[in-house]
Amino acid sequence: MIIDRLLGEISPREFTEEFFLRQPFSQPGKAAPFASLGDWSTLETILSRPDADVLVVKEGIRWEGTRLPTFAEARALHAAGHTVLARHAERCHPGLAELAAGFAADFCAPIDVHLYYTPGGSHGFGWHYDAEDVFILQTAGSKEYSLRKNTVHPWPLVETLPDDMRYPREIMPLAKCGLSAGDWLYIPHGWWHRAEAVEPSVSLAVGVLSPAALDLFDFVRQRLPSSLRWRQRLPPVGQASGWSDDELAAPLHERFAELGAELATLFRNESLVRDYLAWRKASER
Repeated sequence: MIIDRLLGEISPREFTEEFFLRQPFSQPGKAAPFASLGDWSTLETILSRPDADVLVVKEGIRWEGTRLPTFAEARALHAAGHTVLARHAERCHPGLAELAAGFAADFCAPIDVHLYYTPGGSHGFGWHYDAEDVFILQTAGSKEYSLRKNTVHPWPLVETLPDDMRYPREIMPLAKCGLSAGDWLYIPHGWWHRAEAVEPSVSLAVGVLSPAALDLFDFVRQRLPSSLRWRQRLPPVGQASGWSDDELAAPLHERFAELGAELATLFRNESLVRDYLAWRKASER
């Protein structure tokens, strides 16, 4: 397991109970075996693919180029102070695909890998948070991460990420974590973070899209067609019904209550939990 290699003497159970989904955690040196995945040759391989997704930014402002940069251009832009970001890099590099598959097996969740090449003394992005849990593997150079718990928009989902994240409203205290080559840092989803490269830096950001409680609907929906009550049609609400909204409200309220009671019974069934665990593990194979 990749998580075993990263944690070392810390057990996965201890990490899950004390840190995962809760608070940041870092380990020195344990990411060293993955250093070769974060060198310039990796970017060269990625840029050779027409489907590569590469973003070039400097202090939050995107490079004006509208096409994919060549490898030589990417190196030149980096030398001029731009951060080069390869997004969803696991789609374009076999080693990163293997890394993503390892994380997927460990967490039974969708995975994506971003690769950051950041010049020294700069940052590519300002304060932000993600809907994913993120494992930062520092493969070269060093970075300093600033972290704050999110009370402005806790437990974010991909579909609820706003354009304006309203960082100035945050009131939680600031924490810092320095990473050198071979170190790694876990950032829970929703936590504010900002990274500044102390020296030219390369880092892998492995995003784990942990399921939300809302995702249970995808699982439960598959079981409802076997229910007679859930297969029944609801009253018509168009002009053909001849009923006002007030007249429709009473029978719909009664029907909703019946459906809710059946859902409550379903959720109390212990077999549902075991079926859900099997479904989750099978869905990421």
